[in-house]
Amino acid sequence: MHDTLREKCDRQIRPPQLSLILRDNNVLQLEEQQLQDALEQSREYWYQIANLAFHLREAGFSSEFTNPRLALHRIPKLQVRSGRLHVRPYGMTPIRSLCCEASSIWTLSTDQDCGKLKKQMSHLTFVQVGIAAATSFSFIEDAFSSWNGMSGGNVIGPNYLGILALGWCYVLCAQLVKMRGEDSSMQYTQCQAGYSDESLPDPSQVHVIDVGEVDESVARWWSAILAPNEGWKATVKQTPQGEFLAPWSVSRACETHFSIKYQGTLSPDPDPKPLSSERAFKALVEFARLHELQSQFPIALTMALTIPTHKYYRLSAKLPLPRATGFKSITTPVNAEWMNLKEDLPYYMTLSCSPEVMMSTFCGAFWEQDVPCNLVSPWLHPIINEVLGDLPENELEVLAFIGTIRQPRFSAFWIGAIASGLGPEILHRVRGGHPPLDRVAFPWTGCPQSFMDVAGSGPYTCKDPDYILREDVWRLTNYPSTDGDNESYQHGPRVPWAPCGASLTRDCALYVTAHLDCPRHEYEYDHWVWYLPDGTLMQDRGFSEQVTPAVSESRFDNIQLKTRREFKRTQFDQEASREASGQVFLWYFFGGEGLPSESIYQEEWLKEVWENNMSEFGGGEFDDGEVPEPVVKSGEFVDSWLDTVS
Repeated sequence: MHDTLREKCDRQIRPPQLSLILRDNNVLQLEEQQLQDALEQSREYWYQIANLAFHLREAGFSSEFTNPRLALHRIPKLQVRSGRLHVRPYGMTPIRSLCCEASSIWTLSTDQDCGKLKKQMSHLTFVQVGIAAATSFSFIEDAFSSWNGMSGGNVIGPNYLGILALGWCYVLCAQLVKMRGEDSSMQYTQCQAGYSDESLPDPSQVHVIDVGEVDESVARWWSAILAPNEGWKATVKQTPQGEFLAPWSVSRACETHFSIKYQGTLSPDPDPKPLSSERAFKALVEFARLHELQSQFPIALTMALTIPTHKYYRLSAKLPLPRATGFKSITTPVNAEWMNLKEDLPYYMTLSCSPEVMMSTFCGAFWEQDVPCNLVSPWLHPIINEVLGDLPENELEVLAFIGTIRQPRFSAFWIGAIASGLGPEILHRVRGGHPPLDRVAFPWTGCPQSFMDVAGSGPYTCKDPDYILREDVWRLTNYPSTDGDNESYQHGPRVPWAPCGASLTRDCALYVTAHLDCPRHEYEYDHWVWYLPDGTLMQDRGFSEQVTPAVSESRFDNIQLKTRREFKRTQFDQEASREASGQVFLWYFFGGEGLPSESIYQEEWLKEVWENNMSEFGGGEFDDGEVPEPVVKSGEFVDSWLDTVS
């Protein structure tokens, strides 16, 4: 009987429906038995996912895991010659960035138009196109320092992920300089890696990188790629506030020594012209062919694409040390997929230049539609604390495969993120129940990550006509009314978790109750707007309006696991649930005109939090006569308040 259940478990891995545990409870703080039920169901699910992830790590990659193109859904093509450039703070670093202004446009389906909602809504955003200082990185023995690629088993091959990633950083920088033109420039610095001949120094002290038979210009390029500090400089714009570099500019901070081995003669020209993006890409392809790095080549691109996200969170990247020895796969010709990587760079660049979208998508792998805000702790605890909590950073490779199982179309980016050292920051952002959330992440990548990304189903009223689910109240509150009386809610909640319970319809605002008899409303992402230098608007519908076919989570159901790991069970607390609940309810409260009458707002979790936050604004309830005009009329107040508590 036990074996039969285990086989069934292996064949069907589905998230638990934790909302069923709530039954008809309309409270935040649940009974201990309800929490334990949620915890055990979450453990059963996450332990299966974790065991499958450990299995995949040992088995090697299938080809779709390393294809970043699966993530290109509605991502727009980067336009860097913008008519609206801003120098502004960006992220958690004090270093300013150069950003171009853009907008996302969302439309209401014609068959859902009841005449009480605006047919279209627009959201302003910024895309980073320049940084004031390069991002630091080091080579270390960490995640993916050994690479078994698609070979499976214990067959370990040479590992040049880190070096390929640096080459991709250069290609991206050179591509951006080419796209901007104007006062942009690419140049080598005085920092260089040395060259070696057959009489090599102690290999334990120097990493000798064989770049094959190349001309002197390519050899000089490799010297810049492997240089200490900054080997090249990609300037995208000079402004009164200073010079701005391409977002993939990097500076090596470690003491690792490299020496370049190549066949050819060194040019007498002391200042050769830097390689173009096209020539650098060709040199990188030849290096990958020389060492048969078929599966590493696209993953290295995703590693390079995470560099702006490292900068945004004030992190240094950690790249795997090169390993020259090991089994080499059978040499294969360069295929069309490699060429597609170069052709699609402007789309990848838009995603990379949007660190909030990147981190929102990674954190979205831990969101589940059927997990309400007050069950976030029992949902996250098994995977964050019991599975991943005790793993050293060099074993965080399993996190890449957990992300792959949860978000198959983002798998190449998951591997690249963990290989570049971003894993601990992703877990840090998820752990507290308040992960970053970006509105366009779902339409851009096809990975849903918030209850606001789905419209729900069925009629708006539930149980009887007197009740409506709070998550539907939140959705309808966020939708722009033709009367404009809910403008302060235009930005949407900053957490992905749905509010629990249901509201009496009599406690809801008119802009909610006006839709109780309507079919489901939903605003769908329509297009992106770039503001060009000549004052015109450029509409960009994205890479593809059709969802790219991707491996689904269900494909992992029939994998038979030979062994199962046991995970140490630990005590959990409700801090993540408390934080998630406070954030999602306070969005609704601060956008309104006073404390709602519902009893749930008098519970300890909410009462304490809203009283503490109101004290920052002078205490007391909101009153139209006491609140300055921008607070009542604009969502900027909500935005600024949320920034203070995020």
